Amino acid sequence: MIKGVFIGFAIIIILAPIPIVHIVGIPFGPFIGGYYGISAVLDNRDSPGRKAMVFGAWTGFLILVVAAIVVGTIEVIFDLEHALRIILWGCVGVLPLYYGSMAGLGAWYSELKTRG
Repeated sequence: MIKGVFIGFAIIIILAPIPIVHIVGIPFGPFIGGYYGISAVLDNRDSPGRKAMVFGAWTGFLILVVAAIVVGTIEVIFDLEHALRIILWGCVGVLPLYYGSMAGLGAWYSELKTRG
């Protein structure tokens, strides 16, 4: 499962900085990453929904760790105002939920498409 999550995470990261592609890559990158990342998971015993849920949870956790490190580094380097600090840490709370759920939906769609 972890290998698939890292493949999906790599797709998310690759789609973000490409000019013009990032307009679509940032909001839909987790779905695309989940769609292709779940194919590396070889466990066929679980249901598609369970696999997608676990995949999304791992992706959300990975995004949480990365976002917390980035915001913590920004906070150490720059002297931020209180309002900006709240916004950045709010993003750390929201991004894992969005990225995890979209990656889970992409993984679920891929699993249902291959089994159906």
